[in-house]
This record gives sequence, structure tokens and C-alpha cells, in this order.
Amino acid sequence: MPQKATSPRTIALCYVRKSWTRDETDQISPERQRDHIQAVCDANGWTPEWYEDTEGHRSGMFEKNRPGWLALKARLNDSDVVALVANDLARLHRKGWRIGDLLDFVEQHNIRLVLADPRRHIDFSSPYGRMFAQLSAIFDEWYATDISERWKASIAHRKSKGITVGLPPFGTKRDKHTGFLVASDEGAWLLSDRTWISGKRGEPPPIDGAEWRGYFECAEQILRLYSEQWAGREKITRHLQSDGWAYRDRNGNPAPLEVEDIRRVTNNWPEYGGVVIGDKAAHRNPLDYDPNAITLNPERAVFDIAMLKMVGQIQLERTHRAPDRGHAHTDFPYPLAGLSYCAHCELLAEQHNNPKLRSRLGGKTKSRYRHRAGHPCGCTRKSVTREVYETDFLRLMKLIAVKPEMIGRLEALALSANSMSSHDTENMETKKSASIAKCKRKIEAARHLYEDGDISRQEYIRRKELNEREIAHWQSYTTEAEQVSVELAMCLDVVDKIVRLWEVSTDEDKQGLVRHLFDYITYDLDKQQIVDFQLKEWASRYLIVRYDLYMSDSEQSGNISAEGTNTVLSPVGTTVRILDKCESGKV
Repeated sequence: MPQKATSPRTIALCYVRKSWTRDETDQISPERQRDHIQAVCDANGWTPEWYEDTEGHRSGMFEKNRPGWLALKARLNDSDVVALVANDLARLHRKGWRIGDLLDFVEQHNIRLVLADPRRHIDFSSPYGRMFAQLSAIFDEWYATDISERWKASIAHRKSKGITVGLPPFGTKRDKHTGFLVASDEGAWLLSDRTWISGKRGEPPPIDGAEWRGYFECAEQILRLYSEQWAGREKITRHLQSDGWAYRDRNGNPAPLEVEDIRRVTNNWPEYGGVVIGDKAAHRNPLDYDPNAITLNPERAVFDIAMLKMVGQIQLERTHRAPDRGHAHTDFPYPLAGLSYCAHCELLAEQHNNPKLRSRLGGKTKSRYRHRAGHPCGCTRKSVTREVYETDFLRLMKLIAVKPEMIGRLEALALSANSMSSHDTENMETKKSASIAKCKRKIEAARHLYEDGDISRQEYIRRKELNEREIAHWQSYTTEAEQVSVELAMCLDVVDKIVRLWEVSTDEDKQGLVRHLFDYITYDLDKQQIVDFQLKEWASRYLIVRYDLYMSDSEQSGNISAEGTNTVLSPVGTTVRILDKCESGKV
């Protein structure tokens, strides 16, 4: 009789995939898959663990574009997994060789592969079932390749007829009968608080005082100003922002105009003129297309032909091909680059529930952190010197650092907040040692049975692998108290290194230290202060315990605000508001 694992295997990894989700209502297929999979788990008494790839293009031909599948694949070898459940074989892969590898893997690791669709059930334990699965995978792969070729042929045919594909250029839509571009009636209502509400031309305003800003009229303004050489893209962006014009994002919602939006509109001048040329406008280099060699179609053009020709000509004149210098340009490594965000943009992103409105601070010189160009957020200053920003950062690090004589108190605070008592910790350590020793005895006993001929080599290998997996599980297991001590020690070490070595380290070393500890830092350019930051998840416990220690010292010294709040009066102004947020994982 095969020996059972110490921990029961009850987890079923459940995978749901849809190749393409067109909108929020296009969720019928994922819902049907979930219902089928849940029924299988209920019938077998399994606990479902869900992994999904249902948004955007998630082709089964590849793996790298499916984060849900990659996460499931990393979990598949764990000792508590009993089954892999999907609606049908094509949800897992549309490649024959990948299905073959998967079948071999689940068989070697004694994991059940179950198809939840009642009409597509396959018994993978029989040779006939495995053969049928391989044939099904071959047909699935052929089907995906055939659809891809048909779609490419359809795109080429539409382009040859002068019909665009994909999302129509900004300010236009496709005629339902001909497929050619026409002026869009969509736009946004500008409200008094400088936000927008989507709408269509001719509709009544949603509230009194709302002003209409049509997308077609916005595109026309961009092309006209550009063709008159009124200014460059950045100045045009600021001008239209001040007038309250909005851009349409991929989901059809109004969004603030950016410099990249101006480039998208000007790059689409041939499409606005009724002509479809090879590359996508986003990847198009104006130097590769001579405006005089492109004949626009007046009958299909949505804007003035002469204006569009001028846009193409100006683009060509303003575009310069960089000479080959023989070496690649490398950006200067700012110590706080990649983690620093504008505080005003963070507020906008939170108000509009749109993370794309966040703006990093960076630059290409050695002297200043700069705001992203053409990104409106309301801040007056657009840059800060390195000395001011990094001095404020170092002051903050010194505040959260702990003196050597206080480390013992910090660890005591952390352990006192730990839910596991010392008695529970000792019991768990005893259980851990006993379980490892028992697994080793099982391996030794299986070896003797194999030498005596009582079990086959295959059964011996199976028992050996089963017990080795359990040993690895217990060896990697740490008690909560141990984890607290490790995390605190790591965090203390990183904070101490930043404080001690900041002045003497290279910018590359500074950048590495900061990125190891922080998720992000929010900086107010107008106040020139750090207003918020968040540590990595593994270091968040340190921040909470450090705050408890800070408050304990403040209470003893009487350094508490008169209002009785938890705000500590500190000479560093920015830390007063930061420390009030630490319990949520932020300073």
C-alpha cells in the first residue's frame, strides 16, 4: 500500500482563460468555465484555487502573455496540490508539444488533470485517452493558426481598400456601411471642477454650466495649430489643457491630454486623409514617408487636405535621424529614480481611479529631478534639485533608523505583537524536527523494501520523492517569531547601510539600496517635501514596530500634541503627517 503524505492533498488549481475580452459585458465564457470547474471541485471535495487570464489578448499559443498560467505553473509542484482543473484542453494550451509535456508532468507527480466541461471529458489515465488528448491538441493548434492567418488576410484586404483596422484615430469613428472614417460625435462635458463626463454631440448637458468639448473638434485644433507651426507639441498640449480639452482613452473615457496624444494625432495624418499606409501610426517614423508621394483621398478625408499635407511636411522637417556615434546612450542613474512620484499626480490618479495619471520624477541631467513633460496636475514647480530632494530623503531615513542600544526594545515590541506564544513556537519546532526524522525513516524503510524485492523501483522512487518533498516543506518552514526576527534584521541592516553609506556610495549603489527597501516615494514639488512612502511588503512590519517605539519614547518625554492625537511633534515638518499613516503601511 502506498504511504499517504503527512499533509492531505485537497487543493485543486483551477484555470480560466479567454483569448479576447472586448468589453466589460463580454464575460459569458469565463463565467461558464467557473461554473463547470466549481461543480467538479464540489463533487470531489476539493478546495478550488483560482488562476485566471481573462482580460486582453491571452492566446493559448504562448505562455509569457498569461501571468495567471505562469503563477499556476509555479504552484503545480507543491505537495498540497491534488488536481489541475480546466474547462477544456484548449484553455490550457493550443500547442501540441506543450500538452504532451503537461501530461507527462502531472503523471510523474501524481496530479489529476480534469476537464470540467461535461461534453469534453477525457480519461487521461488510459492510453486511448492520452492519444485522444494529443490529437485534440494538434487540432487546437491548427485551429489557432488558421484563425490567425485568416485574420491577417482580412486586415490586409481592409487596408488595400483604404479601411483602417483597430481603434479608429482620435476624433473619428467608422461608418457602419462603408467602414471608412467619419467625424465622431463623441466628446466630454467639462465641469466647473475641471473634470469631464462622457457624452455625445446634441445631448443635453449633464449639469448646468457644463461646456462641450468634442473629440473631433479637439483633433482638428491639434492639426491646425501644428500645421500653422504655432508651437511644438508640448506648448500645444499646455494650450489645449488650459482650454479644458480631453483625450479619449482606449476604454472610451475622457482623460487629460498629454504630449504623446499630440504625437498620436499628428502621426495619423494619412488616415485622416483617407489613406491607409503600412505601419501603425504609433511605430511610424516620419523620415520613412515622403508627404509628397502620398496621395490623399478628398472623398474620404475627414479634415482639410492642405492642412494634413502641411502636418506631414512639418513632421518630416522636424524629425532628425540621430547620427551613429558608435556607442549607446545611457541615462544617468538617479538614486531615487523609478520610485519617486509627483504628489499632485497621485491625488489626480486617486480621484479619477486611473493609475495612468501617476507621474514619475526623473531626468537626463545630473542636477535635477524633473516632472514628466506635458502632464497636467496643478503643481507650479516642475523640478527639484538633487541636493534638496536627497537631503530630505536622508533626513527621513535617519528618523526611522534605530540606534544600536534600541534594537533589543524593537525586537521585544515585534515579538509582543506576535500572535504565536513562545510555548506554541517550541511545540512547532518539536513537531518540525519529528516530522523530518519520520520522513527520513520512511525513505530508509522504502530502500530496504526495494532491496528485499518487496516493492518495485518505480514504487520506491515514488515514496522517496514524496517524503523528500515533505522534508523540503518542513525545512523551509519557519515560525512567525523567526520570520519577524529575520525581517527586522534585514530591514535594520538596509536602513543602517543607507544612513551610513549614503555620502560615500556611488549613485548606482544608492539606487540599489533604495529599490531594495521601498515600493514608492511621493514628493510634493511645490512644498519640496516627501509626503508619503511605502516600504516593501517584507519590511512593512518594521515600520509599524518602529512607529510604536517612536510613540513610546514620545509619551515618556511628553512630546505629544495637545489635542491628544497620535501626531508626534518633530522638528522635521514632513514627518509629522507621514508618521500618522504608518499603520496602513505608509509613513
